[in-house]
Amino acid sequence: MQIASSNSDGYALTKSGTVWAWGAGSLGELGDGKAPTFSRGPVEVEFPADVKITSLANPMPYNSGLAIDSRGRAWGWGYNPDHALCLPRAPISKPVQLPLSKVKLATGAGDHALFEANAKVYACGRGSAGELGNGTRRDSAKPVAVAGLPKGTGVKLLVSSWQDSGALMDNGSYYDWGFNNEGQLGDGTTTDRSIPVKVALPAPVTRVSQGGSSPNNGETIVVLANGSVWSWGSNGWGQLGDGRSRSSPVPLRVLLPHNLHFTQVFAGGYAEYAVTRSGRLWAWGGNDRGQLGTNSKNFVQDTPVPTNIDVGQISSTATNVVVLGRPDGRWLRVPVSRRAGYPRRRMPNPVVRVANGG
Repeated sequence: MQIASSNSDGYALTKSGTVWAWGAGSLGELGDGKAPTFSRGPVEVEFPADVKITSLANPMPYNSGLAIDSRGRAWGWGYNPDHALCLPRAPISKPVQLPLSKVKLATGAGDHALFEANAKVYACGRGSAGELGNGTRRDSAKPVAVAGLPKGTGVKLLVSSWQDSGALMDNGSYYDWGFNNEGQLGDGTTTDRSIPVKVALPAPVTRVSQGGSSPNNGETIVVLANGSVWSWGSNGWGQLGDGRSRSSPVPLRVLLPHNLHFTQVFAGGYAEYAVTRSGRLWAWGGNDRGQLGTNSKNFVQDTPVPTNIDVGQISSTATNVVVLGRPDGRWLRVPVSRRAGYPRRRMPNPVVRVANGG
């Protein structure tokens, strides 16, 4: 049902509720109880026999896996940096149940993770930039409640990137918090925030994604209810899509051709991706490793351009991309070292959804 990418691994959730992983494995990221250096092919993550997974975190914490089962329980495995999985030990070679219940949403990146559980938002892991959102800059191995989100409004989506966090509310308002060196919080400053701040936008938000993998990049992109696309934060590689290269601590409108509408957007740190209603993939930003998939030799693309790929979903990290083909459940991987020739692979059951990695 879903694909998720992380900094060093890929994960696929099938229709039958099994999870498969590939990539690095020495820190338990593959979740099969073994610790190989890496796996080129998918291996099944070993959950207890009575567990059926219904969703994967979007994205995953650093070198870790995170999933939610049909009973609202969260499971984690892998490196568990700074206790991002709310667990005291690390690494973890097989999934372990996390100390949360009635979990509906999960996301993680860098050394922290966020959860919507029991109708509240909780965070675990590193907190030095305020990314846990509880008003402190202390790490926490146990779930701590995020403060400052509006009461009486549910959470539609949680997003995260390197030392940053965000929450899209049911009413279309968007809040973020954490590291702000590049203005990625969108509040007009470059000051880190340990309490969520509301981003001022001209219309309600329908889609949002955070990107970032280091202190020198990080941005947020949103689609608004009126169809316009806005972004803010790092712009050294043209990630904001406004035709310039200056970072912005306030939202800027992405330059789109007339009548072009995006239904999905994904921030990858150095590059951005979006999918149109027809399924055509567009990309912009850094292209030093061919991560835009446009076959262009230009290292920077500062406004959106179409690729020759039609996709159902896409998952992106700092410099590599995984997309899901349409409509047969096949997925395409675009390695960072290649500019063409996208290899195809299959899971044991078709996958029909994608999550982006951090």
